[in-house]
Amino acid sequence: MPPAKRSSGASAKPPASTTPEADAARERAVVTVGAEDFLAERVVAAIVADARKVDPTVERRDVDLASEGGLGTLVEACSPNLFGDAAVVVARNADSADEHMVAALLEAAATGDVRVVVLHPGGVKGRKVVDALSGGGFTVAPCEKAKGRAVEEFIGRELKATGRRAEPAAVEALRLAIGDDLRALAAACAQLVSDVEEDPITPQAVALYYEGVADVPGYLVSDAVLGGRAVEVLRRTRWALTNDPGAGPALSAAVAAGLRGLARVASMPRGTPDAEVAREAGVPPFKVRTLREQSQRWHPAGLAEAIVRMAVADAAVKGRDVEGRSMSDEGLDREQGSYALERALLHVVRHRSRS
Repeated sequence: MPPAKRSSGASAKPPASTTPEADAARERAVVTVGAEDFLAERVVAAIVADARKVDPTVERRDVDLASEGGLGTLVEACSPNLFGDAAVVVARNADSADEHMVAALLEAAATGDVRVVVLHPGGVKGRKVVDALSGGGFTVAPCEKAKGRAVEEFIGRELKATGRRAEPAAVEALRLAIGDDLRALAAACAQLVSDVEEDPITPQAVALYYEGVADVPGYLVSDAVLGGRAVEVLRRTRWALTNDPGAGPALSAAVAAGLRGLARVASMPRGTPDAEVAREAGVPPFKVRTLREQSQRWHPAGLAEAIVRMAVADAAVKGRDVEGRSMSDEGLDREQGSYALERALLHVVRHRSRS
């Protein structure tokens, strides 16, 4: 069989993508690079599915390159068996691969007896492994964490794949509700398609659906905090914690992110275009006007104190007690952490205009 397709350059960094499986599905030797496990899993699934179109009996063989005896397992997995069964070899933790493992992977790609997918988590460690594999014929599939507009484009493609659409504001609302976790966003898109009949999907539909889901109420609490609505803050927080006692860290993280975004918007010079503010502050463009209006009701000292308070509350919901500038060795139970979170949220709302 022909050797794997060579990449254009060993050290060239591939462009960011949230659909790496589209280009990698038919390749015989692929190395995924990046910390987004969800995208790497999609690449593996696409390659296995493509192989099984030709031969439904193709098996998947997983190898951990960081494990003891990883080289022997890899060599065995890449070797054809007596029955000539086809296989896709999935080698994880490529950042721990040594030169012998790299040589075995290159030989497997050149021989073509099996299809090979190597998973590298990105970063500096083991970068020479990626360079060696890409230079030796492996196609590089970028699987970096998605940011900014790439996340919104991912949501749009997930919906489009099902024949559905969403209004731009609905896409933004979904991102605010879930965050930038692609796995969670993919699941949310599938659920919306299943539960919401209207097309295109509206922001009202997104808000209605996620207001009733216990594990993603963070953006609702954050909006209430930034808007200074104390009763709503307490109601939503208690509702979330009642339905999911472990929701504390997600709530504190959402509110902290909202406060940081508000601080960045407030720090931008007056007259700065909305698009530039959104880019610099790391917030969706449609939120800029609202955040600008909200920032006028926050005193800088109150906003700074709020960010510190939420950092302490975040430690509390994770079981750590912070006093002053020190962290106590004594742990907090879940009920104590939830109480600390409630107090912090109410304090933030009540003192947002503090001078």
